[in-house]
Amino acid sequence: MTRRTRWSLVLAMATAVTLSQGAAAQVAMPEDEQQELKNAERARTAEARLEQQVVQAGPVDPATYVLGPGDVLELDLWGRVARTVPLDVSPEGGVFVPGRGSLDVGGKTLERARERILKMVAEQYVGVRADVRLVQLRKFKVYLTGDVKNSGAVEATSATRAHEAISQVGLLDGASRRNISVQHADGSTVRIDLDQFERIGRQNTNPLLVDGDVLLVPHATKFMDISGAVARSMRFELAPGDSLSTLIALAGGLLPSASPDHALLVRFTSPTDRESLLVNLQDPAATAAPMLDGDRLFVKFQPEYHRLMTISVVGEIERPGNYPIVPGRDRLTDLIRAAGGFRPQANREAVHLVRESAAEKDPDFDRLVRLGRNDMTESEYIKLETMLAERKNSFRVDWTRLRAGGPTDPLLQDEDVIRVDRFVPSVRIEGQVKRPGFVDYAPGRGLGDYIQMAGGFTERSARHSIRVSRSLTGQIIPARSLRSVQPGDFIWVPERRDIDAWIAFRDIVAVSGQLAVVIFTLSRR
Repeated sequence: MTRRTRWSLVLAMATAVTLSQGAAAQVAMPEDEQQELKNAERARTAEARLEQQVVQAGPVDPATYVLGPGDVLELDLWGRVARTVPLDVSPEGGVFVPGRGSLDVGGKTLERARERILKMVAEQYVGVRADVRLVQLRKFKVYLTGDVKNSGAVEATSATRAHEAISQVGLLDGASRRNISVQHADGSTVRIDLDQFERIGRQNTNPLLVDGDVLLVPHATKFMDISGAVARSMRFELAPGDSLSTLIALAGGLLPSASPDHALLVRFTSPTDRESLLVNLQDPAATAAPMLDGDRLFVKFQPEYHRLMTISVVGEIERPGNYPIVPGRDRLTDLIRAAGGFRPQANREAVHLVRESAAEKDPDFDRLVRLGRNDMTESEYIKLETMLAERKNSFRVDWTRLRAGGPTDPLLQDEDVIRVDRFVPSVRIEGQVKRPGFVDYAPGRGLGDYIQMAGGFTERSARHSIRVSRSLTGQIIPARSLRSVQPGDFIWVPERRDIDAWIAFRDIVAVSGQLAVVIFTLSRR
């Protein structure tokens, strides 16, 4: 036996004796005192670490968590020996286990390190149970470069993921979000995909960071687009391995109103040429097809999906409100009946159907409405009247003459409005009368009777130019063509135009001169 070997045996025996004496001392200690000692040690340890506590997203997985310098473990002993021993991972990656010496745990998972430490304790102490816990996460630096607002080092822990580090520095406009690389100290590289993490929740595209990682954020250069019946119509950066299913998932998936068997994929076959491909998104083989730069997917909608066509009934009706209709089936009489019929004061001779005009913007119409009557030709005036009639959006229906289901019972369309006015037993007179306003209506009264009720004409009235606007149709009728006055009619008495004597004399002279020339010319023949 060599001298070195003999000295090793002596040191081992001395260590064993020391541990045995410590164990004997612990055995002599009552159990309640052991528990108090253990609790006091834990309290001191917890208080010391409180300021260094790290907020975690969840519990650490012992099978995947890799230990490194700065991590702090805790060895708990109870039974014949009651102790709590902190185990700091040294810069070289080792921990010191009492009674057994240093153990290399750097680069090993927490699960593997726990097994080795517990095995060493079991071999050393008899009748003592033990547990190893991770009580403090290590801190280290990682580096961010490329298209970031503040490049450089940021502090991280072994529970920090790439998304958290990038959020601390921010990305520049146009920076890549799906092709960020993490370069580890051992030379390996991992790709980060922020869009898949944020929009789909794939944690595997948002890896945990380790000591000395370098995150490189390039500029985004390749893209793919999606629009139509999807949750988010937008452009996404193209990443390796992308397929149609990836694009749809990033867009939030198809809407219930989508028509998945008739999607259109537009793909560039050259910088300027493209082709269109019909795609069935219900076919797994089709959605697994890889995406290329510039691809655009158009997802079509199902026609009339959950569309409910409605109309509104307002005015003198028993149950006004909105009602669903079936176009091509429901008519005006059907809706009046569904709404409970008319109220007692309803004017049944003036049921109005209001329908939005579908007339498109017409430059020729805009030109004609700016012209005066004297500036138009006869054909232009007729055309303008036709256009105005086409744009009319309110139609009167005489309920007293309507036959349910007949040709005059109008079919209803989406967003029609049925307005039933109150019966108004009065006539309105305005213009050159002495007391303009409303007068009571009575059957059999003529136009002159209503003018007398309004105080009669003023001295400036143009009695031969009176006009009557019908309340039912809106038509304007000259007084000489009026057969009877109806309730709600509007009578307008205009002002007489003044005649300038000099202008009249000048016109007479001009006309007389022209006639004289014509007569002289004819007499010479």
